[in-house]
Amino acid sequence: MDEFSTPRHRTLHHASQLHIGLLVDSEVCSEYVYDFVKWARSNQSIMLTHLILIPPPRPEINSGSRLLRFLRRIMDSINKNGLYFVLSEWALQSVERFERVMIKRDKNHSRHLRKFHLSSLIHDTISLRPVIESGCAFQLSAPDVRLIKELHFDLLVKCGNYNLSGEILNACRLGIIAVCHGENQQSRSSPAGFWEVYYQHDTTEFTIQRLRHGAHAGQILMRGRFATRHYYLLNQAFVLRKAHYYLRQILERIASSGKLPDFLQEVPYSQPLLRHPSVLSTITYLVWRCCSILFKRLRQLTCIDYRSNVAYLCQDWKGAELCRGTIVKNSPFRYLADPFVMYRNGKNYCFVEEFCYLKQKGSIAVFELTKADAVRIGTALEESFHLSFPYLFEYQGELFMCPESSENRDIRIYKCIEFPLRWRLQNVAVEKVSAADTMVFERDGKWWMFTNIDPLNIGDHCSELFIFSAKTPLDTRWTPHPLNPVIVDASRARNAGLIVEGDLYYRCSQGQGFDRYGKRVLINTIVELTDSSYRECCLGVVNPSFRAGAVGTHHLHSNGKITVFDFFVSSRISSGRCEPKILSRGE
Repeated sequence: MDEFSTPRHRTLHHASQLHIGLLVDSEVCSEYVYDFVKWARSNQSIMLTHLILIPPPRPEINSGSRLLRFLRRIMDSINKNGLYFVLSEWALQSVERFERVMIKRDKNHSRHLRKFHLSSLIHDTISLRPVIESGCAFQLSAPDVRLIKELHFDLLVKCGNYNLSGEILNACRLGIIAVCHGENQQSRSSPAGFWEVYYQHDTTEFTIQRLRHGAHAGQILMRGRFATRHYYLLNQAFVLRKAHYYLRQILERIASSGKLPDFLQEVPYSQPLLRHPSVLSTITYLVWRCCSILFKRLRQLTCIDYRSNVAYLCQDWKGAELCRGTIVKNSPFRYLADPFVMYRNGKNYCFVEEFCYLKQKGSIAVFELTKADAVRIGTALEESFHLSFPYLFEYQGELFMCPESSENRDIRIYKCIEFPLRWRLQNVAVEKVSAADTMVFERDGKWWMFTNIDPLNIGDHCSELFIFSAKTPLDTRWTPHPLNPVIVDASRARNAGLIVEGDLYYRCSQGQGFDRYGKRVLINTIVELTDSSYRECCLGVVNPSFRAGAVGTHHLHSNGKITVFDFFVSSRISSGRCEPKILSRGE
């Protein structure tokens, strides 16, 4: 049994400005560091005063023509690291040039490879020189450490690619914190985002750590995971953007409390350290990427997609044998997903997302479920924008629906006027928010809202779970939970249904796969839910192995009489059948 919880942070109180310095290895930086500095300079609770430049030691090559200097740098690199390492760097740079075209077309990450100059934001720069190299970590001289101490920083933030050791780690009251890319418990790796794609890991991890002696011996302040993207530069862009966003959240929390958050529990690390990709690894990756692109193009040309299908069992969810489920037939150019079942007027009704490929949007349809078959009653709700996840709840004897409307950037609640097909917009609970798969329920006399928000507006609703509370479900002012987001982990964050049995609340959640939305469903018991804490316990995992050809499942619900769920198979969008067609690895 796995128990998941959000660490409890110390009580926050008013504090003076947090005085920080920025450790970098160059005044030229990525957009993520540049945007972080702009944010810090405009934040009233943070005082960023100095840029501390610690360039890695390298031989001075100033004389001669540009070509001669280039050749000298190459020879120096060969003498220091070997010819094979230099060839490996060139191979990886070739991959980056290949993927540069794709990422420049991405509106959310088009600036990923651009460089910015920090001197326009910070005018006070201190240049230090590392004098001692211990293993793969650099140390500073005693005068340099003393200079840092005399500036009386509360905290240093490291944004360079080097490792530090020695007295510099203790030169400030709160030490040095840094963003670390790569899974701290599974594959500490370099460069950021590459190896997770190479090995097709389901998630890519980042951590925010306080540094201590040793290259990988940080004390973890925060850990986050998002679903691994399908190519290296896009995955790298995600990990950098996510990590620097949460670095801001950590600094705001430190500025408010005057202390570091509690450290997460440390466990032994048993995996090898993955360094710079070799020539063979890079060529293997490039061949795989080309094959993956070709397979996707072929699937598009043949109109084959991973279509969602809904199935049901006439029994409770506990002990249900999903392989015996009755499949609700898809119509041509449509699929069904996100089923919720309700017993009403002596019958069982299933509300589902019905996605139309021709309109490229979903609406909410209703089916009557019997032991023999599922009969479509009609369309319950349709808007000019996409709707899905028709979550149902009752309040004061009335029936309400809270469907996903992230495309419209709001969370809205509809009231049932005539069951099951007539609904009217009751109110917009939250405006100007990109939120998916919202669930509203009452527990201990308070109404709670669980939703998956994309705080960076980059199309990721799978990594963060947010909680809000209110006196009634029809309130338009919802109080955010102080630990928001309570989960930052694409392997279990996104909602997949809610089952309530008396005092027991089971939050079903999605586990994402590599380049695959909705790989599995986790069933979690909500153990603790208060105004200051949240804790859930995973009871089990539902994998798509219950049906031949299924590649994923991402929803489960039950009303005690009927259990409904969905699953993905590869089929032609013009077909109403769910037999698997062409499958390609790692799309």
